[in-house]
Amino acid sequence: MVCSMPHNGAKAVIRDEDFASIPATVCELGSSLEEIDRAAAYWTPRLIDPSYEAHFRSWLMKEYPRHRVAIGPISISRFLVTNGEYNLFIAASRAATPESLAIGAPIDHPVWGVSYSDADAYARWLGSASGRKCRLPTEYEWECAARGPLRLEYPFGQEFDPALCNTVESGLGTTTPVGRFGMSGYGLFDMAGNVEEWTSSHYLPYPGGSFISDDLSTSLGPYRVLRGGSFALGGDLARCARRHGPHSEPRFRYRGFRLVVEDER
Repeated sequence: MVCSMPHNGAKAVIRDEDFASIPATVCELGSSLEEIDRAAAYWTPRLIDPSYEAHFRSWLMKEYPRHRVAIGPISISRFLVTNGEYNLFIAASRAATPESLAIGAPIDHPVWGVSYSDADAYARWLGSASGRKCRLPTEYEWECAARGPLRLEYPFGQEFDPALCNTVESGLGTTTPVGRFGMSGYGLFDMAGNVEEWTSSHYLPYPGGSFISDDLSTSLGPYRVLRGGSFALGGDLARCARRHGPHSEPRFRYRGFRLVVEDER
């Protein structure tokens, strides 16, 4: 959806229509204590693993405080990078084959099983091959794009709805074609569920917030923030404000990404 590479050797092409333009704006990101309490009250009894309950609200405190951040202008891809697109990268660079391709997942489903370094390498390759400047979004850009101009709780609205996303509550049990679920207020798809999305940002407390030490920070040290949740994870991770990381359990391995193009055409 983002690029094509003709078999005649022509350079990779980025289609501008596959990117959403977000104008320069000031986004209100993160969560207030009231919003955190509301999310904790709703999701604690619905968590996919009851052992999370004792720690859940403290994890949500990574979102505190609610604050303003200047964003853009940026162009961010409407769709997750697909298996078909990633396969072009492998053919051109001899990069390692991610699990989604190894098991033969459909070409129009999002690639998954990629590390942050893999995703960053793809962005740099595509930028070089297409003559455009590509990178992964920061978590601020990701949240702004997910919330849209109305600052929604979920990319699709203020209330959780498993019919509008691919999380474990949807019961699909696997990835779905990119573009099936959405859209966010800025016209992006699959920002809630399907596969988790890498951002370029390391986890740090928000201005005025406290560092939240948990199993991720103690086992990994500095880690890149993932956003959006996946088909194998609960809808609590589909909240626009939710900040997550690369957990080692197998059900957390469904990690993909989307891109930002910095230059304007």
